Amino acid sequence: MSRFVRVLLLAILSAACTRSGGPARTSQEAQARVTALLDVPDAGSAEFAAVGPGAVPALQAVLLDTQESEPRRLGAARALSGLPDGAGLAALGDAVSSPRLSPSLRDAVADELGSHDRDQAVTRLGPLLGSADPSIRSAAARGLGRAGGPAARKLLEDRLEREEDPGVREQLQAALARAQP
Repeated sequence: MSRFVRVLLLAILSAACTRSGGPARTSQEAQARVTALLDVPDAGSAEFAAVGPGAVPALQAVLLDTQESEPRRLGAARALSGLPDGAGLAALGDAVSSPRLSPSLRDAVADELGSHDRDQAVTRLGPLLGSADPSIRSAAARGLGRAGGPAARKLLEDRLEREEDPGVREQLQAALARAQP
């Protein structure tokens, strides 16, 4: 889609949103508004929250869409993490173990989750330390290290005792060094 078309679409959607003054009425409207907001460099959590409950599935769809660019997918992850009342954190937690994420995007998603809600990070990322996929274990360690706290440290220490993969062991050690009590 050309830049001109995106700007035009954003202008039309902004006008429509101003007139509607509320949450998206359909999933298609939510998807269109989220798509437009992802093209606005300074769009914040308030703009995504204004889309309403449909913002979460629309953002999750972008995050998991392998046809989207990595920066756009990362923007969707950041938008999910910034939604009020942790509305997008469960979607982030689910995405960490998705095979649709590259290892670098998986790490970024786990970081986002770990930086916003310690309890959610422990609940969502803790079980992923037992994944068969080393990149998922590494991402979970990274997010738990970011979250910190006694529960996260305990999970990391327990996994470090059993971990055989050298790369994952290194990530676990780095996460433990980063985790604050």
